[in-house]
Amino acid sequence: MIPIELNFTGKSAVVTGASRGIGLAVADALEAAGASVSRWSRATGVDLADRERRRALSFEADLFVHCAGNQESAPALEYSAATWDRELDLNLTAAFDLARAVAPSMLRKRWGRIVFMSSIAGIQGTRGIVGYSVAKAGIVELTKCLSNEWAADGVTVNCLAPGYIDTEMLRPLTSDEARSATTKGRIPAGRFGDPREVAAAVVFLCSEHARYITGAVLPVDGGWLGR
Repeated sequence: MIPIELNFTGKSAVVTGASRGIGLAVADALEAAGASVSRWSRATGVDLADRERRRALSFEADLFVHCAGNQESAPALEYSAATWDRELDLNLTAAFDLARAVAPSMLRKRWGRIVFMSSIAGIQGTRGIVGYSVAKAGIVELTKCLSNEWAADGVTVNCLAPGYIDTEMLRPLTSDEARSATTKGRIPAGRFGDPREVAAAVVFLCSEHARYITGAVLPVDGGWLGR
């Protein structure tokens, strides 16, 4: 029997989008488990929307978790080219750029954990957020592609597909009592998720116990996709 011990003492981690929501919960959870965490966000002076600066990055970390993202809403026929570009760049292209920036150090050590954030919107089509949904679907395929390339060298690449998680991004819904009740009624668990529940899944995927799990897409959605 393999004992379940989640201890990252001596491990370094980079978490993007770590100033709020899921990213903040992930950074706190990894730090509580002993990792030395670098919290990347605009609040800490790291603007991942700056494409040229982002692509010039080269950094080392044992654990890399990409939580930074953006969601803009509009019907497909009203979706501007600029909005489409922003959504795909930060939600998908940034994940690719940063994974390539950190992977060389992991491959040299023959050990590393990369976790991306997809979404149930990347698995199940969603109205009004076409750019976000397409980018999150791309994260699923990015996860599979990179996991195939790097698994033999001890680097796992997985992604989570959170459902309705109670973060700032969900405020337009949670502030509408009627819509909120209707949505909760469609979630088998009957409630919205807590960011710490997503963070717990990240901690497991980053652990030694998950060393044989790679290329996986793990829903954290209260049963939404299983309906």
